[in-house]
Amino acid sequence: MEEWEEMVQLDHSILQSVLKPARYTGGEWNAVRKDWDAAACRFALALPDVYEVGMSNLGLAILYEILNRRADILAERVYAPWVDMEEKMREKGIPLFSLESRREIHTFDFLGFSLQYEMIYSNVLNMLDLAGIPLYASARGEDAPFIVGGGPCVYNIEPIADFFDFFVIGEGEEVILEIADAFITWRTAGRPGGRRGFLTRLLDVDGIYVPSFYEPQYDAAGNFTELRPLHPGARPVIYKRVVKDMDDVMSVEHPIVPYMDIVHNRLMLDLFRGCSRGCRFCQAGIAYRPARERTEACLRRMAHGLTEATGYDEMSLTSLSSADYSCLGRLVDDLMDDYRGEQISFSLPSLRIDSFSIDLAHKMQQVRKSGLTFAPEAGTQRLRDVINKGVTEENLIEACGAAFRHGWKQVKLYFMMGLPTETDEDIIGIARLAKRVVDLYTEIRGRRGVKVTVSVSCFVPKPYTPFQWFGQLSIEEFQRRQQLLKEHITDRSISFHYHDARLSVIEGVFARGDRRLAPALYEAWRNGAKFDGWSDLFDDARYFAAFETCGIDWTYFSRRTRTIGEPLPWAHTSPGVLERFLRQEWQKALAASLTVDCRRTHCTGCGICPTLGVDIVDYAAVEQQRTAEEVQAAPAEVLPTAAQTDETNVKNPPQERTLTTYRGLITKGEELRYVSHLDYANLFVRACRRAHLPMAYSEGFNPHMKVAFASALSLGAASDAEYVDFEMTEVLPAAEVMTRLRRHLPVGADMIRLRMLEGKHKALMADVDEARYRIAVAYAGDAALVEESVRRYNEAETAVWHRVTPKKKREIETKAFLKSPVTVRLEDGRLIFWMNLVVTPAGSVKPIEILTLMARDFDLPIDPGEAYVTRIGLFSEGRALIDR
Repeated sequence: MEEWEEMVQLDHSILQSVLKPARYTGGEWNAVRKDWDAAACRFALALPDVYEVGMSNLGLAILYEILNRRADILAERVYAPWVDMEEKMREKGIPLFSLESRREIHTFDFLGFSLQYEMIYSNVLNMLDLAGIPLYASARGEDAPFIVGGGPCVYNIEPIADFFDFFVIGEGEEVILEIADAFITWRTAGRPGGRRGFLTRLLDVDGIYVPSFYEPQYDAAGNFTELRPLHPGARPVIYKRVVKDMDDVMSVEHPIVPYMDIVHNRLMLDLFRGCSRGCRFCQAGIAYRPARERTEACLRRMAHGLTEATGYDEMSLTSLSSADYSCLGRLVDDLMDDYRGEQISFSLPSLRIDSFSIDLAHKMQQVRKSGLTFAPEAGTQRLRDVINKGVTEENLIEACGAAFRHGWKQVKLYFMMGLPTETDEDIIGIARLAKRVVDLYTEIRGRRGVKVTVSVSCFVPKPYTPFQWFGQLSIEEFQRRQQLLKEHITDRSISFHYHDARLSVIEGVFARGDRRLAPALYEAWRNGAKFDGWSDLFDDARYFAAFETCGIDWTYFSRRTRTIGEPLPWAHTSPGVLERFLRQEWQKALAASLTVDCRRTHCTGCGICPTLGVDIVDYAAVEQQRTAEEVQAAPAEVLPTAAQTDETNVKNPPQERTLTTYRGLITKGEELRYVSHLDYANLFVRACRRAHLPMAYSEGFNPHMKVAFASALSLGAASDAEYVDFEMTEVLPAAEVMTRLRRHLPVGADMIRLRMLEGKHKALMADVDEARYRIAVAYAGDAALVEESVRRYNEAETAVWHRVTPKKKREIETKAFLKSPVTVRLEDGRLIFWMNLVVTPAGSVKPIEILTLMARDFDLPIDPGEAYVTRIGLFSEGRALIDR
């Protein structure tokens, strides 16, 4: 069977009818397409959310690269189709498919889900159902793929354990290949013991939890008592896998560059793993301990490789607490030097108030300046001490003051509501703190104008935190406190955003539930639950109805404060922390007593390092010594006086730039038909960066590459003749520029001609006055009917199309935009329409609009949704733009 026959076929009419069709077409820059038959092990890597969210996940990107580096392993991606696409898939019987080869997901050996938080569980069931895979692990046959889960939720996976074959506990960089090797060995041996035989082999792999080898036990009152092993090889506790040396482990070198905007559409440089600050609400702080830094040299090498491979102009220095990286100042200085003049911006996504350096932030945002974000978490010092935040109000005021003096005027403040021991005074304290920040800006700048955004989430107690025993607030109490805070925020400079309490409470149920919740999740999914993390799709009534149907008291899992020492249903999948330590931290929280950061002080007794045999990796002492030696060796710096600076500026005024403009004729082929005009332009910009062309940038606050396209092409249309003008700071032969660009343009974007423009010339958008199109539609009917419809349209005095957009409605007289009559001919079972349309500064009419109008008002017997629109030329005064 030919490979294309194995691919899921997506009709053009389907992709034309859904939002953001580029979610489903694949083929992105750096995507890996391997020989299916040559692979001994095939993974489908999934994040059960929409493409934009899944593509922003660094963990899956790392596993994708690690797996695909092996010649005998294949890894492809799959995400949850949005509701419009799902409707079409179910209507047409289209199964869930991968992006790379468009193979049906049930044909893979493994389907691995990254479980980021509890409210995507319903999407797991929905994706399994779309793939035609039985939802319950016990119902799967020998040919079904193994369903594996990983990510933060594995520290209480019991509510969805029945739907999975096994879980990876902890970090996956090393264990993922051990799983693949175990599978290849088992398959080569003839699959001894069937599915159960392979799962039994996994019991020998550290960090693997196989739920079917365990059975939960409950007492007469319905309380969980233990998880009983059903196999002699099933370990009573499965400890997380942890990477000991971050410099040695494989990471992302060739990240996939999407053809549409995603949540984190930038490079992510992973500075270090773990955080030891000890915030008592934070599960990640325990789950990723201990802190393990990468060396600065390693990070610079990684940064260089990432920029070369992608063409991105923005890099985020990521970690749980990026500002705690011991070599951060040196790293930022070196990166700024490495990329000086290349217009690459750097950002820190997680700033702690106490480690904030305004000079550092100011330096990093020289290319693009954005707002600043801080997370005080609580409105009073007492409550900040309860949660061991370790920062004061004065820390925040000092940081904001320094920021305002440097010109910032937007600040976001993140808080939580419903923390243990919280009172109304703590809630009102949030409003007071935000008002103090507003007043500080007025005091420093002498005027109003600051924008302070207060964002408040509802606290959800999580396993393996000191607050894991604490009962969550009710929906009504959350809503009362939200209203209380709203009433105390009176300054118009403060905007208030808060989370849906109903969603947070359902999250709380599953965060500390057990296996008895599986039927309720299944029932909620049957009732329509999916994309529950999206407020416009979430309906808590589905869950409360499911709890009632299944006879589950959801408050038992959410509202109940647990007794310290009672058996916990998550105790068998462990990050290595001692329960003794969590109990001590709970008691210290009640006393509002602080615990120090163990990273650079002393061990606080969490037990993770000795339990897992791993050490903290921190270069603070080395960095301090290195800095001291450099200061001692460096000559004293003599700064010029203001008068000397002025004199220098007069003698050496800034020189005017001499720029060279190039005009290119470029295609937008079938592979890029479903890429929007803006995303197509970004695709070209990144190709220019990868090609290392000396591109010119605009001057000002947010510089951008000087690239301009002609008339925008509609989504779903291809083109034989797109035009782009771009400016460069150096004169290079057009042939060289074209050769370099063609190496870095993706499939579907081919530079056909390129020439240097001389003298004055009109901008493309101002020059174009005509666009020519070819529209093809499959047709098996009577050609005479089509010809009659076209004739009637051409002879009509008026033909008005009503264009409706989210912002406005507009009447368009289509006949005013016809350069010549529409023509049509029948060719090899297809109708070929030709349209020459007028383009004005105010815009034009779309070919698909004319075709739809002809079908509606002139009896054209076709479905316009099946039409393939291709632009074949752009002209000015009858000449192609490339020749102007």
